Amino acid sequence: MHLILSLLKELKHAKGIFIAGLSLLLLATAGGQLAPLLLKNIIDQDLTGLSNGLVLHHADFLRKLAIYMGLLVFAGLFRYGSFRVLIACANQVVTNLRNRAYEVMQRLPISYFDDKPAGKIATRIVNDTETLRNQFYNTLLSQIVITLIQVVFIYGVLMTLDVKVGLILLLLMPIFYGLQVLYKKATDKPMKDFYDARSDVNTLVNETMSGASIIQLYHQEEGVLKNFDQVAGKMRAADDRVVLVDSIASWTLTELLKYTVIAGILTFIGYQFLGGNLAVTAGQLFIYINYITTLFDLLGMLVRQLPNIQRSLATGRRLMELLNEEQEVDADAALEVTDGVVEFDDVSFGYDGEHQVLKHISIHANHGETVALVGHTGSGKSSIMNLLYRFYDPQEGQITIDGQKISDFSRESIRSQMGIVLQDPYLFTGTIASNVTMDKDDYSDEEVVQALEKVGAGAMLARLDKGIYEPVVEKGSAFSSGERQLIAFARTLIANPKILILDEATSHIDTETEEIIQKAMEVVKKGRTTFIIAHRLSTIQNADQILVLDAGQIIERGNHDQLMRLGGRYAEMQKIQQKV
Repeated sequence: MHLILSLLKELKHAKGIFIAGLSLLLLATAGGQLAPLLLKNIIDQDLTGLSNGLVLHHADFLRKLAIYMGLLVFAGLFRYGSFRVLIACANQVVTNLRNRAYEVMQRLPISYFDDKPAGKIATRIVNDTETLRNQFYNTLLSQIVITLIQVVFIYGVLMTLDVKVGLILLLLMPIFYGLQVLYKKATDKPMKDFYDARSDVNTLVNETMSGASIIQLYHQEEGVLKNFDQVAGKMRAADDRVVLVDSIASWTLTELLKYTVIAGILTFIGYQFLGGNLAVTAGQLFIYINYITTLFDLLGMLVRQLPNIQRSLATGRRLMELLNEEQEVDADAALEVTDGVVEFDDVSFGYDGEHQVLKHISIHANHGETVALVGHTGSGKSSIMNLLYRFYDPQEGQITIDGQKISDFSRESIRSQMGIVLQDPYLFTGTIASNVTMDKDDYSDEEVVQALEKVGAGAMLARLDKGIYEPVVEKGSAFSSGERQLIAFARTLIANPKILILDEATSHIDTETEEIIQKAMEVVKKGRTTFIIAHRLSTIQNADQILVLDAGQIIERGNHDQLMRLGGRYAEMQKIQQKV
């Protein structure tokens, strides 16, 4: 119940639209349900009088018919208007929820994503909000609210006409509630099976698209098709069970109950007529049959729609959990960097706060120096950079830039001073120019070309018909890994950062391209503090400092010549790579 109230409170973000839609709905319901009362009056007065030989007053009769038709048109227009407005209300509420969820995701600490796949987070923001829109807010506002208001209005009219009839018909409420409970129980499992099978179908389609070449090379087409048929068959079978239950519970049983009640009313009135004790007029009989028929249709709709509301609560719970996640606290002060002197002072850190992955790390990188971090996988190289980015804060020690403790400044201002090239370069859909400038208008075409040429991408530009405006699609799949890396380097260079970080930046580049980048980097590194994480030791031989890490500790430090003379771990790694 708390969750439902939380979701209903979200309507405050579209309060004006909701009130307008509700007002239109009340007017439409009043017009639509009062129209049969006018028809009852026509039947009992004008038509009954005519059958008894009385003179029909045509002007009065036509006026009543015009009012009746006007009420129907009025109700139809207002109902259409209320439907459109309430749907707009639902869309606005869900848009607000989606935007807030996206904003919260941006402010969550990086540690939140350590054990959560990116797909799950995306599902919360995209799929869960869409499910809430379709199965909760749209259903609630465009169907449940409309239906409930009509049901209440009909019961009010019936109570006004005859209290006994109204009270008797109230017995339908527990019957339909029981039907709704049975319907939900009967459809819960097949609905779960359907969504599970749909998820499996999506997974199979993605795997087939990603692994199309492997499937064809190993002649697995028939096996893949057979597997797909089986999973799609489960999806169809689950959907068939839902349709069967839906047709029985919400149509067959509802219709049976409806016509049973109508038959009972007609039988009772028939016995009264035969006994000469008829207390119901033709108009009253019409109004009872009309309202009872409408009442059954509305209650039957509730049986079908309420389970959808209940099922959507699972997605609502997941979304609310994301919205209520504790967000990252950040400082307001902006870091200003002049020299880019970086210092780690006896820093220790663990991702879970208990098991340390970095132990007593001390680094001092002067202005313009290049510091290389080497070591086997899991030695702590990337963790050091994560602390420098302020993705995490250390449990012990402190990190400073130009003598300023970075924990006292906003993360955005710290990262704005850094140029980062990662191991796997990511290109966005757009053009080469938009990827280099990151869609900023601060750079001219000449600056973009110059940045690309500095990293050795001149040959790539020469072969492209559209130059820097060559389209980039599908993460840059039309370009080689080396070309993607060159574009990523140019992206970093044009930003002119004070601190440069290369995280395995040359691991996917061939020897020839590596040589081009190495020459360009020697120019680019001048005047900047540079950190390099590298497995290829040939790329860091000119570094001012080389730090060798093992199990989260710095076990060797010095330049290339010093470490080779030391004959320790670094020298051993060099010999192994030279043999390879």
